[in-house]
Amino acid sequence: MDHTELQGRLAECEKVLIGLGEEWKLRSVSGDEQLRKRKKLLKNAYQSLYELVKDKDYFIITMATDAWIYQTPLGSEQERVRSTESDGTDFSCENIDPDLQARMDRIFPPEPVQQDSRWQRIVAPFGNETWRQCSLACTKDIWEPGEIPEDICPHCGAPLTGNTIEAQDYIEEGYLPQWKRYTQWLAGTWNRNTLILELGVGFNNPGVIRFPFEKTAYFNQKSFLYRVNQRFPQIIGELHGRAQGIGVDSAEWMATFLGASR
Repeated sequence: MDHTELQGRLAECEKVLIGLGEEWKLRSVSGDEQLRKRKKLLKNAYQSLYELVKDKDYFIITMATDAWIYQTPLGSEQERVRSTESDGTDFSCENIDPDLQARMDRIFPPEPVQQDSRWQRIVAPFGNETWRQCSLACTKDIWEPGEIPEDICPHCGAPLTGNTIEAQDYIEEGYLPQWKRYTQWLAGTWNRNTLILELGVGFNNPGVIRFPFEKTAYFNQKSFLYRVNQRFPQIIGELHGRAQGIGVDSAEWMATFLGASR
């Protein structure tokens, strides 16, 4: 694929919807050297993704539960994401007298658009293994790493486990606030020039990213979908001309996109 084509679409779009699938998980590999290489690959992939979208209005939904993304610039709680939203109170106009504009601004001061941190532009519906929950789900409480040093539920005495879909009873409350933020942002992409990056999403739980992204692309005629997946890059016929499938490992593809791999 010609990378300049994607960069051109990025430059023109108003919104970027990003889905990270199975290819972005920290897989089980044999040997310390293979693990080191896998970690380096993912680090470079996240860095390239950050460089691509850091100046765009984006949202990321990830299937990875390893929380690696929060250790990258994409997970920053200090940096803010550029927003293309307007609250409708901007009364500025081209060619208007500057003194009149200043008076209008005093009478109708524009409300600043709330800018999210980068951390707030990520939702992980499968959970975060660094967060802890009661293995018996006796409580809806979720704890941050090290918050309960003994790793024992203070309510029932059961061992704590990772707050992920792998838990016997997954406590979903941990991701729901971010899911609400995501759906509100997604509603704002309607009829907007939206670039959709579906990276490494196969058919393990396709109802979370793969099928919804197809639906979003289908109904938003101003969108374009890139589906990057080593095994399943196929595009449905209804998106002909407004989507492209790329049959490579998406994490490897992204890691070298901007020459981040060293």
